[in-house]
Amino acid sequence: MSKDDVERDLAQLRAEVAALSAVRKESAATPTAPPSPVADATASPQTSAEPETGVPRAAEAAEPEHSQLDELLELLEAEVKDLPTITCLIVFSLGILMGRFLR
Repeated sequence: MSKDDVERDLAQLRAEVAALSAVRKESAATPTAPPSPVADATASPQTSAEPETGVPRAAEAAEPEHSQLDELLELLEAEVKDLPTITCLIVFSLGILMGRFLR
């Protein structure tokens, strides 16, 4: 792939993201609004299997995953605070050394 191809693909993806973001904002403002024809024209074949609401499945699934990720990070933070610092550093250093030697 040449640099021009990558830049063209990147521009196309940015346009799709902007269109999907606009649709998501519209649907959040008015939940009963029909999907935007602009979003349908720029949607990729993968998003054509979306439900009639016009909200991408990824956007619906992103919110629960985001909250689960936040919960997981909070639990990890609490676990790390309870662990002794020196022991964690030693185990981490040994992991790095083992990774280097196993290459």
